[in-house]
Amino acid sequence: MADQTDTMFHTNSDLLGAHGARARSDAERLEIYQRLKDAILRGAFGERGRLPTERALAEQFGTARNTIRRTMSLLADDGLIERHVGRGTFVADGAVGRMAGPAEEYSLAELLEARLLFEPAIPDLVVERATADDIAVMEAYLAELHAAPDWSAFKEAKYCLHLSIVRAAHNRFMSFVFEQIVASRRRAQWGRPGGHPSPVAAVREAAYRDNARIVDALKAGDAAAAREAIRSYLLNTLSAASSS
Repeated sequence: MADQTDTMFHTNSDLLGAHGARARSDAERLEIYQRLKDAILRGAFGERGRLPTERALAEQFGTARNTIRRTMSLLADDGLIERHVGRGTFVADGAVGRMAGPAEEYSLAELLEARLLFEPAIPDLVVERATADDIAVMEAYLAELHAAPDWSAFKEAKYCLHLSIVRAAHNRFMSFVFEQIVASRRRAQWGRPGGHPSPVAAVREAAYRDNARIVDALKAGDAAAAREAIRSYLLNTLSAASSS
C-alpha cells in the first residue's frame, strides 16, 4: 500500500508540475502578446511597419519560437498584423492608435463591477465542459498564488487562476474579454506602481482560502457553490477596493 501511495503521489506531483509549466507558458504568452499589442497600438513599428522575425522576437523575449508563433496568431486574429509568406509580418492598416492606451486605463472598481456581471455565471459552463487538464491548471495557479514571493507574482497568479477558470468554459469570446482585464491590470502594475513589496501573509492566506473554495467546488462539479464563492469573492474585493 505504501508503494502504491508513493507512486500515486509522485504521479500527481508530476502532473501538477507539468500543468504548472503550461500555466507559466500561458502567462508568458499573454504577457508577450500584450507587450507587442501595446507596441503596435502606440506606433512603435510605424504605420504598416514591418515587425521583427519570429526568431528575433524569440531571442528578444527569451522564449521559444512556438510561443511567438502562437502569439502572432492571436495578433493576426485581432486584426493588428498581417502576415505575408516570403515578405514578413506587417502592422495592419489602421491598427495604430485603435484602442485607448494606459493613460485611459480602467479602474479596478470598473473591472470588478464588470466581472460581477458575468463571472459568477461561468461555473455552469465550466462544470459542463471542463477537462481534467483544465482543473489541473487551476490547481497549479492556486499553488503559485499560495507560494507567491511578492506582490506582482501574487497578483499574476491570482488573475491567471481566474483566467484559467474562464478558459475552462471553452468560450473564446469570454476568454478574450477576461484577457483584456488581465492586460489592463498588468498595465496598471497591479495597482502598486513603482515597486512590488511582498503581500501581507494574512492577505495571501485569505485569497488562497477564498480561491481554493472556488476551485474545489468546480472540481466537485458543484456549479451553485462555485457561483456563490466567485460572487462572494468579487464582492469582498470590490468592497475593499472601494474603501481604500
